[in-house]
Amino acid sequence: MEQHIEAVATIADQVGHLYKHKTPFRIYHGSTNSTRQSQFRRDELIDTSHLHHVISVDLESKFALVEPNVAMDTLVEETRKHGLIPPVVMECPGITVGGGFSGTGKSSSFKFGFFDRTVDWIEIVLANGRGNGGLPR
Repeated sequence: MEQHIEAVATIADQVGHLYKHKTPFRIYHGSTNSTRQSQFRRDELIDTSHLHHVISVDLESKFALVEPNVAMDTLVEETRKHGLIPPVVMECPGITVGGGFSGTGKSSSFKFGFFDRTVDWIEIVLANGRGNGGLPR
């Protein structure tokens, strides 16, 4: 958990610096399905690709705390170790939790709705470098 907190603080600092200097930036999360040639400067890039861990799985509350680049197949694999499975599993195993949340994903459940409806809480670094503060519970 400490690594996660430090990583998010570093990202927030980087975003805040770019915001302060009115420098446009891109977020690199480690992969893309785009076929367009990427044109960016390394100093205008926020790298979040290292945020790909399942931090914890709480059996009592049936709650998993995960970083945004955790792929759906990884989330399923980790929760199954505890006898659990997400209520909505997106059909493409490589879709990340963050991508499924922000893009609604490609799967839904009659009972639970889209994947984003199963998420209780998210941590956000805003464009000015501020976060929404702390972790849940």
